[in-house]
Amino acid sequence: MSAPALVKHLRRRDVRLRVVEDRLLVDAPASVVDAELRQMLSEHKPALLRHLRQEQRELEEANNRGLVIRWSDQPGWISLHDPTTGEWHDVRASECLPGIVEAAKDHRKRLRDGSNC
Repeated sequence: MSAPALVKHLRRRDVRLRVVEDRLLVDAPASVVDAELRQMLSEHKPALLRHLRQEQRELEEANNRGLVIRWSDQPGWISLHDPTTGEWHDVRASECLPGIVEAAKDHRKRLRDGSNC
């Protein structure tokens, strides 16, 4: 099992993983902790550490970018950057609050004017 798949599997079981220096910290319900879980964590520890560090870097970058609102490549849609996950979400402009649509218009205007975004 790949590290991302294992992390996803563990999160579904309410197992939370954190990296502190070179240590993998595990917070899990007692009912989930068994020999199989310990073995999986031990076997995959290096890959889990790499994956969790990469996830953390991506979240920090997303947080630095903050909320970004812009017109999508699809006409009539607005793209929103979620700083908590780093993901982009496309939403129909007709379903957005007026302030979101105005922010997308402002973003487009800044691009046209050559201003920093």
